[in-house]
Amino acid sequence: MRHAIWTDFRGVLTPPLRDGLLAYCAGKEFTPGQLGTCLRAIAERHGCPDGMAVLDSGVLTEREWAAEIEQQLSGRFGVDADLSRVGDEWWSDRRIDEEWLSALRTWRDAGVFVGMISNLPPDWKDHFAAFAPWDGLFDEVLLSCDLGTRKPEPAMFRLAESRSGLPPEANVLVDDLHDNVAGARRAGWTGVLGGGAATRAAVEHIDSLVRSGAPQQGVRTDAPQQGVRTDAPQPLVRTGALHQGAAR
Repeated sequence: MRHAIWTDFRGVLTPPLRDGLLAYCAGKEFTPGQLGTCLRAIAERHGCPDGMAVLDSGVLTEREWAAEIEQQLSGRFGVDADLSRVGDEWWSDRRIDEEWLSALRTWRDAGVFVGMISNLPPDWKDHFAAFAPWDGLFDEVLLSCDLGTRKPEPAMFRLAESRSGLPPEANVLVDDLHDNVAGARRAGWTGVLGGGAATRAAVEHIDSLVRSGAPQQGVRTDAPQQGVRTDAPQPLVRTGALHQGAAR
């Protein structure tokens, strides 16, 4: 059986969210914990599953979202913060998980379908496009801001299946968020928890899966969130032509 490997962006190709928050909050008037509290409050106010969903679902623009965070920081913690450059500052952290990137390249060079699914706010699309030269790395790039659906909604997984041309059981999502992994499993996919220290286990599980050709729904790679290096998997036998994809 052929497989389609779909990777998340933030937290899997990049450092885990916890590390990203630490980097963003360094030198700021507020702590990652305070910011997290504000994001949860904003999510609850707007009926969204998390603070980022408010932004990447288009409920708020970046400026509106930042203004609400400023209000929350002031009201809850007495912190007078300026988040007018939150997008530029967040995206200035350009670290990438080279181990995971190497594995994706190895699988794709061997003929495996490799795609990305990212919950991306509309205001951050330009940041994403400039982050790395995505052309030639992915067969498909699915961004929530382009599609009107996001992980873990079923519509996102059905759309991804149409792009890979493979049945649910042949598609694999690697994500750092448990809710997205669970959503993939409900859709009939293999869900793998990855990112940070889970990268090594994710590479080993997926390499085994691709080599065996057998669907393995419900694979988990729970591990503490911190990057660990390992040798890249050996090239696999090429299985066919690839569809050229590009970040849109």
